[in-house]
Amino acid sequence: MELPVRTNTVQLIEDLEQIFSILRHEFGNTVNSLKMTLDVLVRNYDTFDDPAKLEFLHRAMVLVARQHKFLDAMRSYARAAVGEIEEIPLIFFWSDCVSLARAKIAGKQIGLKQQIHAEPYNILANSSAIHQVIGHLMDNAIDAVSDVESPEIELLAFTRIGYCVVQILDNGPGISEEIRSKLFTPFFTTREGHSGLGLAISRKMLSQMDGRVELNNRSPRGTAANMWLKIG
Repeated sequence: MELPVRTNTVQLIEDLEQIFSILRHEFGNTVNSLKMTLDVLVRNYDTFDDPAKLEFLHRAMVLVARQHKFLDAMRSYARAAVGEIEEIPLIFFWSDCVSLARAKIAGKQIGLKQQIHAEPYNILANSSAIHQVIGHLMDNAIDAVSDVESPEIELLAFTRIGYCVVQILDNGPGISEEIRSKLFTPFFTTREGHSGLGLAISRKMLSQMDGRVELNNRSPRGTAANMWLKIG
Protein backbone atom coordinates (compact mmCIF):
# COMPACT_ATOMS: atom_id res chain seq x y z
CA MET A 1 0.00 0.00 0.00
CA GLU A 2 3.01 2.32 0.39
CA LEU A 3 4.02 2.35 -3.28
CA PRO A 4 1.01 4.40 -4.56
CA VAL A 5 1.64 6.97 -1.81
CA ARG A 6 5.27 7.33 -2.81
CA THR A 7 4.34 7.46 -6.48
CA ASN A 8 1.76 10.19 -5.86
CA THR A 9 4.27 12.12 -3.75
CA VAL A 10 6.91 11.94 -6.46
CA GLN A 11 4.39 13.11 -9.07
CA LEU A 12 3.33 16.01 -6.83
CA ILE A 13 6.95 17.08 -6.34
CA GLU A 14 7.59 16.90 -10.09
CA ASP A 15 4.45 18.96 -10.79
CA LEU A 16 5.48 21.60 -8.25
CA GLU A 17 9.00 21.79 -9.68
CA GLN A 18 7.58 22.37 -13.16
CA ILE A 19 5.19 25.05 -11.88
CA PHE A 20 7.96 26.86 -9.99
CA SER A 21 10.21 26.65 -13.04
CA ILE A 22 7.51 28.31 -15.17
CA LEU A 23 6.90 30.98 -12.52
CA ARG A 24 10.62 31.72 -12.21
CA HIS A 25 10.90 32.04 -15.97
CA GLU A 26 7.81 34.23 -16.42
CA PHE A 27 8.33 36.61 -13.50
CA GLY A 28 12.12 36.53 -13.71
CA ASN A 29 12.20 37.63 -17.33
CA THR A 30 9.62 40.39 -16.96
CA VAL A 31 11.07 41.72 -13.69
CA ASN A 32 14.58 41.85 -15.16
CA SER A 33 13.30 43.59 -18.30
CA LEU A 34 11.29 46.05 -16.21
CA LYS A 35 14.31 46.84 -14.02
CA MET A 36 16.54 47.43 -17.06
CA THR A 37 13.93 49.68 -18.68
CA LEU A 38 13.45 51.79 -15.57
CA ASP A 39 17.22 51.95 -14.91
CA VAL A 40 17.82 53.40 -18.39
CA LEU A 41 15.00 55.89 -17.90
CA VAL A 42 16.28 57.04 -14.50
CA ARG A 43 19.90 57.38 -15.65
CA ASN A 44 18.96 59.38 -18.72
CA TYR A 45 15.93 61.22 -17.45
CA ASP A 46 17.54 64.68 -17.66
CA THR A 47 18.80 64.13 -21.21
CA PHE A 48 15.77 62.35 -22.69
CA ASP A 49 13.17 64.49 -24.39
CA ASP A 50 9.48 63.93 -23.63
CA PRO A 51 8.84 61.43 -26.46
CA ALA A 52 11.80 59.29 -25.30
CA LYS A 53 10.55 59.37 -21.71
CA LEU A 54 7.07 58.34 -22.83
CA GLU A 55 8.54 55.50 -24.92
CA PHE A 56 10.33 54.01 -21.92
CA LEU A 57 7.31 54.48 -19.70
CA HIS A 58 5.24 52.69 -22.33
CA ARG A 59 7.72 49.79 -22.35
CA ALA A 60 7.47 49.57 -18.57
CA MET A 61 3.66 49.56 -18.71
CA VAL A 62 3.69 46.73 -21.26
CA LEU A 63 5.85 44.64 -18.91
CA VAL A 64 3.62 45.42 -15.93
CA ALA A 65 0.56 44.49 -17.99
CA ARG A 66 2.18 41.16 -18.85
CA GLN A 67 2.71 40.39 -15.17
CA HIS A 68 -0.84 41.48 -14.39
CA LYS A 69 -2.17 39.10 -17.06
CA PHE A 70 -0.18 36.26 -15.54
CA LEU A 71 -1.51 37.06 -12.07
CA ASP A 72 -5.05 37.03 -13.48
CA ALA A 73 -4.36 33.57 -14.87
CA MET A 74 -3.17 32.41 -11.44
CA ARG A 75 -6.37 33.73 -9.88
CA SER A 76 -8.44 31.95 -12.54
CA TYR A 77 -6.82 28.63 -11.70
CA ALA A 78 -7.20 29.17 -7.95
CA ARG A 79 -10.89 30.07 -8.34
CA ALA A 80 -11.73 27.18 -10.66
CA ALA A 81 -14.24 25.19 -8.64
CA VAL A 82 -17.22 22.97 -9.29
CA GLY A 83 -20.64 23.94 -8.01
CA GLU A 84 -23.43 21.60 -7.03
CA ILE A 85 -23.29 18.10 -8.52
CA GLU A 86 -26.50 17.11 -10.28
CA GLU A 87 -27.91 14.22 -12.26
CA ILE A 88 -27.86 15.17 -15.94
CA PRO A 89 -29.77 12.91 -18.37
CA LEU A 90 -27.42 11.54 -20.98
CA ILE A 91 -29.56 12.74 -23.89
CA PHE A 92 -29.34 16.36 -22.69
CA PHE A 93 -25.68 16.05 -21.79
CA TRP A 94 -24.74 14.67 -25.21
CA SER A 95 -26.84 17.25 -27.02
CA ASP A 96 -24.98 20.01 -25.19
CA CYS A 97 -21.61 18.44 -26.05
CA VAL A 98 -22.42 18.26 -29.76
CA SER A 99 -23.90 21.78 -29.82
CA LEU A 100 -20.81 23.22 -28.15
CA ALA A 101 -18.51 21.39 -30.55
CA ARG A 102 -20.43 22.71 -33.55
CA ALA A 103 -20.30 26.25 -32.16
CA LYS A 104 -16.55 25.96 -31.63
CA ILE A 105 -15.83 24.96 -35.22
CA ALA A 106 -18.36 27.33 -36.79
CA GLY A 107 -16.73 29.18 -39.67
CA LYS A 108 -13.74 26.84 -39.67
CA GLN A 109 -13.10 24.23 -42.34
CA ILE A 110 -13.10 21.36 -39.85
CA GLY A 111 -15.12 18.17 -40.24
CA LEU A 112 -17.13 16.95 -37.25
CA LYS A 113 -18.42 13.46 -36.51
CA GLN A 114 -20.27 12.23 -33.46
CA GLN A 115 -21.30 8.82 -32.18
CA ILE A 116 -22.77 7.63 -28.91
CA HIS A 117 -22.72 4.02 -27.73
CA ALA A 118 -24.39 4.15 -24.35
CA GLU A 119 -27.69 3.48 -22.61
CA PRO A 120 -29.94 6.28 -21.29
CA TYR A 121 -28.54 6.98 -17.84
CA ASN A 122 -27.64 10.08 -15.82
CA ILE A 123 -24.27 11.78 -15.54
CA LEU A 124 -23.19 13.00 -12.10
CA ALA A 125 -21.65 16.37 -12.80
CA ASN A 126 -22.04 20.13 -12.75
CA SER A 127 -23.37 21.50 -16.04
CA SER A 128 -21.32 24.71 -15.99
CA ALA A 129 -18.08 22.89 -15.14
CA ILE A 130 -18.59 20.27 -17.84
CA HIS A 131 -19.30 23.02 -20.37
CA GLN A 132 -15.94 24.60 -19.50
CA VAL A 133 -14.07 21.31 -19.73
CA ILE A 134 -15.57 20.40 -23.11
CA GLY A 135 -14.72 23.90 -24.32
CA HIS A 136 -11.08 23.56 -23.25
CA LEU A 137 -10.72 20.13 -24.86
CA MET A 138 -12.35 21.33 -28.08
CA ASP A 139 -10.01 24.34 -28.19
CA ASN A 140 -7.03 21.98 -27.93
CA ALA A 141 -8.39 19.75 -30.70
CA ILE A 142 -9.02 22.74 -32.97
CA ASP A 143 -5.48 24.01 -32.41
CA ALA A 144 -4.12 20.51 -33.10
CA VAL A 145 -5.71 20.34 -36.56
CA SER A 146 -4.97 23.93 -37.56
CA ASP A 147 -2.23 22.88 -40.01
CA VAL A 148 -3.74 19.58 -41.16
CA GLU A 149 -4.76 19.19 -44.80
CA SER A 150 -8.17 17.60 -44.02
CA PRO A 151 -8.88 18.55 -40.39
CA GLU A 152 -11.43 16.46 -38.55
CA ILE A 153 -12.71 16.14 -34.99
CA GLU A 154 -14.85 13.30 -33.72
CA LEU A 155 -16.90 13.02 -30.52
CA LEU A 156 -17.56 9.58 -29.06
CA ALA A 157 -19.35 8.47 -25.91
CA PHE A 158 -19.41 4.99 -24.40
CA THR A 159 -19.62 3.34 -21.00
CA ARG A 160 -17.04 1.75 -18.77
CA ILE A 161 -17.84 0.30 -15.37
CA GLY A 162 -19.47 3.15 -13.43
CA TYR A 163 -18.40 5.81 -15.91
CA CYS A 164 -19.37 7.54 -19.12
CA VAL A 165 -16.31 8.18 -21.26
CA VAL A 166 -16.44 11.08 -23.70
CA GLN A 167 -13.69 11.12 -26.29
CA ILE A 168 -12.64 14.11 -28.40
CA LEU A 169 -10.53 12.76 -31.24
CA ASP A 170 -8.49 14.81 -33.69
CA ASN A 171 -6.30 13.95 -36.65
CA GLY A 172 -3.54 16.36 -35.75
CA PRO A 173 0.16 15.54 -35.23
CA GLY A 174 -0.33 13.99 -31.78
CA ILE A 175 1.59 14.59 -28.55
CA SER A 176 5.38 14.67 -28.57
CA GLU A 177 7.20 12.80 -25.83
CA GLU A 178 9.01 16.02 -24.96
CA ILE A 179 5.87 17.69 -23.61
CA ARG A 180 3.77 14.69 -22.53
CA SER A 181 4.70 14.96 -18.84
CA LYS A 182 3.94 18.72 -18.82
CA LEU A 183 0.46 18.68 -20.41
CA PHE A 184 -1.48 19.22 -17.19
CA THR A 185 1.03 21.53 -15.52
CA PRO A 186 -0.59 24.92 -14.83
CA PHE A 187 0.78 27.70 -17.09
CA PHE A 188 2.64 25.33 -19.40
CA THR A 189 1.84 26.05 -23.04
CA THR A 190 3.44 25.73 -26.47
CA ARG A 191 1.08 28.33 -27.96
CA GLU A 192 2.03 32.00 -27.97
CA GLY A 193 -0.46 34.20 -26.15
CA HIS A 194 -2.19 31.34 -24.29
CA SER A 195 -2.29 30.98 -20.50
CA GLY A 196 -1.61 27.24 -20.39
CA LEU A 197 -4.51 26.65 -17.98
CA GLY A 198 -7.11 24.83 -20.09
CA LEU A 199 -5.99 21.28 -19.33
CA ALA A 200 -4.96 22.10 -15.76
CA ILE A 201 -8.39 23.58 -14.97
CA SER A 202 -10.10 20.67 -16.72
CA ARG A 203 -8.23 18.14 -14.59
CA LYS A 204 -8.93 20.13 -11.43
CA MET A 205 -12.67 20.40 -12.12
CA LEU A 206 -13.08 16.77 -13.15
CA SER A 207 -11.28 15.57 -10.04
CA GLN A 208 -13.82 17.54 -7.97
CA MET A 209 -16.55 15.54 -9.74
CA ASP A 210 -14.79 12.20 -9.10
CA GLY A 211 -13.81 12.07 -12.76
CA ARG A 212 -10.59 12.42 -14.69
CA VAL A 213 -9.13 13.41 -18.05
CA GLU A 214 -6.46 11.69 -20.11
CA LEU A 215 -4.67 12.56 -23.35
CA ASN A 216 -3.22 9.81 -25.53
CA ASN A 217 -1.78 9.52 -29.01
CA ARG A 218 -3.87 7.77 -31.65
CA SER A 219 -2.66 5.49 -34.39
CA PRO A 220 -1.52 6.37 -37.01
CA ARG A 221 -1.78 10.00 -35.91
CA GLY A 222 -3.80 12.39 -33.78
CA THR A 223 -4.81 12.77 -30.16
CA ALA A 224 -7.59 11.26 -28.06
CA ALA A 225 -8.79 13.36 -25.11
CA ASN A 226 -10.75 11.08 -22.77
CA MET A 227 -13.07 12.60 -20.18
CA TRP A 228 -14.38 10.18 -17.53
CA LEU A 229 -17.64 11.10 -15.74
CA LYS A 230 -19.43 9.13 -13.05
CA ILE A 231 -22.77 7.56 -13.84
CA GLY A 232 -25.69 8.11 -11.47
